[in-house]
Amino acid sequence: MLSLESLLSSLSGRVRAGEVLHHFRPPPRFAGKRFATYRPRHPTQEVAAERLSVVATQLRAPEERSFFSAMLRRAPGRRPTGGVYLDGGFGVGKTHLLASLWHEAPEPRAYLSFDELMFLIGLEGTSGAAEAFARYRLLAVDEWELDDPGNLKMALAFLRGVLARDVFVAVTSNTLPLELGAGRFSQKDFRAEVEELASGFEVLRIEGDDYRHRSFELNPGARYFTDPAALRAELVGAGDRTLAVPFAELRSALARLHPIRFRDLARQLDRLVVFDLSRIVDLNDAVRWVHFIDSTYDAGIRFSASASLPLGEIFPAEALNGPFAKKLSRCLSRMEEMLGEGARGSVEGNGAA
Repeated sequence: MLSLESLLSSLSGRVRAGEVLHHFRPPPRFAGKRFATYRPRHPTQEVAAERLSVVATQLRAPEERSFFSAMLRRAPGRRPTGGVYLDGGFGVGKTHLLASLWHEAPEPRAYLSFDELMFLIGLEGTSGAAEAFARYRLLAVDEWELDDPGNLKMALAFLRGVLARDVFVAVTSNTLPLELGAGRFSQKDFRAEVEELASGFEVLRIEGDDYRHRSFELNPGARYFTDPAALRAELVGAGDRTLAVPFAELRSALARLHPIRFRDLARQLDRLVVFDLSRIVDLNDAVRWVHFIDSTYDAGIRFSASASLPLGEIFPAEALNGPFAKKLSRCLSRMEEMLGEGARGSVEGNGAA
């Protein structure tokens, strides 16, 4: 089995953009997703899939990027845009579609989460990050969201930079562009910035039911966790890519690791076993846990845990009703799939959050 400290040691040191750019591709869970394997269950899902298929075809066209960009911006009936924004709830297929677009787009192309984009901008600055993607045909960003005025300004400056370089930007989000940041900061004070950011995208609204069913809302959640003794028994003969760790130790370790490394950490695991999962009260710890779960979920890691509380109570009720409610609810939805019976170890489904 793996040692947490040895993993941390292998990921220590200053992070540089050149080290992580080549990792920006769909993770294992979405590596096989294509438009042909997408199964629409709502008319808006079908419309979105058809529209993105057209975008993929245009991206592959031999014309220069500047011509393609101008063609998109002059398309009849569409406002000026340099990208597409997939808006919808949890589990309706947004990420499947985003990965499908990435797979059919020409090189160079990049696929990363919004959190990873913010971390990269923090490392390189907005102009440096935009320059890093200057030659790219497609930049696909999963889970676009604005937590505060700071990342609103960084996201807007970055978007200006890449659109000026004719990079096509496709993103997914659980929030409509003009509602980004609602409840987290005063939209009135930053209305112009939010509107400018929103104007960069053609919005495709995707509706439907969460394929993960969110059953933890109806079930106390006991079935999602395993008795500690049973977990220890399962670890007998565990593979050398298994990490078994107490939750308190893991939470402390994540606080010492740069979040942009979480994807690299997950890439070294096949299985994660966490003992004594407990309530996460501190908001910084909660946000780190969300990003870590996103990384392990995307990597298709088998996840088992013991806990003394139901899945739906991992985060306090006030947090689930607060500014980060959507982020935390997405985390619970993904934990449900990884921990739930019949979903453990599976990477099937439309695969979106």
